[in-house]
Amino acid sequence: MVKDVQKNQNSEFVRLNVLLQEFGVSSRRKADELIEAGQVKVDGKVVKKLGTKVDRAASISVDGKALKSKPAKMIYLLNKPFMTITSRKDEKERPTIFDLPEIKKLPLNVQSVGRLDYRSEGLLVLTNDGDLSLALSHPKYSVEKTYAVLTSSSFTIEDAEKLKKGIELEDGPAKVISLKIGNKEKLGNSVGQWIELVVTEGRNRLVRRMMEALGLSVVRLVRVAIGDLRLPGKLEPGKIRPASEAEIKYLNDIKKDMEQQESKKKKSSYVLSNEVIAKRKLIKKMSLNDSDYAREAERREKRATLVAKTRKQSNEEIQNKKRSSEWQKEESASSKKTDKNDSQKRSFEIEKNDSKKRSFEIEKKGQNKETKAIKFSKNKNSKSKDSTRKKSDTKKRS
Repeated sequence: MVKDVQKNQNSEFVRLNVLLQEFGVSSRRKADELIEAGQVKVDGKVVKKLGTKVDRAASISVDGKALKSKPAKMIYLLNKPFMTITSRKDEKERPTIFDLPEIKKLPLNVQSVGRLDYRSEGLLVLTNDGDLSLALSHPKYSVEKTYAVLTSSSFTIEDAEKLKKGIELEDGPAKVISLKIGNKEKLGNSVGQWIELVVTEGRNRLVRRMMEALGLSVVRLVRVAIGDLRLPGKLEPGKIRPASEAEIKYLNDIKKDMEQQESKKKKSSYVLSNEVIAKRKLIKKMSLNDSDYAREAERREKRATLVAKTRKQSNEEIQNKKRSSEWQKEESASSKKTDKNDSQKRSFEIEKNDSKKRSFEIEKKGQNKETKAIKFSKNKNSKSKDSTRKKSDTKKRS
């Protein structure tokens, strides 16, 4: 039943292309093509309008074949081999992942989540869960994808900084969330460089085009993780395995986060708080319009601020200790210098007093000598006068 004639308030309506994907008919993109071609009927009526919502309980047929009860939702992990296509058919008739023997044996019609180009390898999620596929692949939900890339020549720190700041491509700017430079590998006469980078977009050949913009060619490109879901180490190229319980729980949590975001958007009474406004301001500063990444970036910014504050306090304590130590040294040196000056001053005063005393004593001795000389001179003169008187008296007597 189409939403326009909804009567039962308990009915659940979803987009027709989503429902077709849940039934395992095709991907959502392919389902839109089937709808536009008039190959889909809902309750016996052809529906060609894209975006039409239908009741989950409605009777749906594709190419005259009625869809039965929905199959159970399954999730598989595939290690995509080199030189395969992720779509079901290729115009150049190249091999696809759906030609792999293990995928052909699957009882369910699964779709690949996201894409890896012909020459790329690594982790792919295969599922018939449309909501999970949307949560993992849509750019606005920003699930991180990690790639190991082997370049044909050395990769510099300057190259890394350019990728972090963002590179302008023909379809808009692109940047990496984080990047690590790994080991070097010998490639014939040259030496290649392994790097590991994280992006949140799934644009066609994005990583290869970013490398080309730096003047580097890619020798090998492997997707090693989707979010926290890692490529199993023992899973050989071309092989699949069901997701473990822990992996399914992690993927369902991502899907729940997406559903919560969508429900928040639908609430008309949703009031913007200061926190939400701050998040939106943060989003505007980024090239990615992604609330999940904004929340993560905000968390990292808070952590960085806390670390910077702690480091600043630690540096201030170190500086204070250093200043205190220098002040104590200066005080000690000043005290020693004062003691030395006092000692020198006392020595100088003692020496000065001794010098004055010696000078005084010398001067006194000189005065004593002069006094003795004067007395001697006076005695001599008196003796001379007495002698003269005696001679005069003797002459008078004669």
